[in-house]
Amino acid sequence: MKMYMYQNLRRCSLWVAASVSMSVGGCGGGDAPAGPDAGAPAEGPAYADVVVNAPGAGERDFGDPGLAVNGVRGGGVEQGSVDVYSLGTSTGEDGPADHTLTLAWSGRVVINEPGIDFVVFENPFATELDVHHFIEAAVVEVSRDGQSWVAMPHDYTADDETVYVDDPTRWQGFAGVHPVLLHEEDNPVDPMDPALAGGDGFDLADLPDDGGEAEAIKREGFSYLRIVTATTRQNPDTGAPFPTSVIAGGPDIDGVYARSFRPLDNETP
Repeated sequence: MKMYMYQNLRRCSLWVAASVSMSVGGCGGGDAPAGPDAGAPAEGPAYADVVVNAPGAGERDFGDPGLAVNGVRGGGVEQGSVDVYSLGTSTGEDGPADHTLTLAWSGRVVINEPGIDFVVFENPFATELDVHHFIEAAVVEVSRDGQSWVAMPHDYTADDETVYVDDPTRWQGFAGVHPVLLHEEDNPVDPMDPALAGGDGFDLADLPDDGGEAEAIKREGFSYLRIVTATTRQNPDTGAPFPTSVIAGGPDIDGVYARSFRPLDNETP
């Protein structure tokens, strides 16, 4: 969690399991969680409304994953939101895993259409007239079945890729890079318009034509979206984890919007 938020915006958010719409089966495969309108045509855009798996959830500050599926309430350019679920940096080797969050849309599959297909809203911010940025980067992965995952293309392009830099242009294809302007009550703009809403947009057309799972997702869409703390993933250019700020914790997820859907087909793999 961002240090400035602990210092200046401390809020104790206790996670109560009964209050969060979580899939009992986690990401173990099968169909996406079905809501009350499962199978009905769905109009977009809409935010992910089901927590499938949140291994770091618990009684800690910003440990309620329900805050990632209740809409987006960004804090603007110069401050982050407190309506967030905070990821950690543990992969389970040194304690309970807390570095991922898996979400879904009730009874719906996100499909590939022209342009941005979904937007991840974290809570980065800029200071000093946009000179400096605070970025807690996340890798975004998508899946049809909750078992086979494909990462959206991403590339860290700093001159020295072992060192963290706060230039957003260097974090290509990551979430947690651009400030969030969208606020459900105070600034209810089009979530798919980055100039109005902020956030980090992703286009399924950018997935590779691999003859396999990535190509299938481009063709059929995905049911599950997983957000992963970037420091727990290896940078293929260096063989080391992606770097982060010395004062950073893990990404803080406000929500995810998608543009277009089809009803969940139980026969889809």
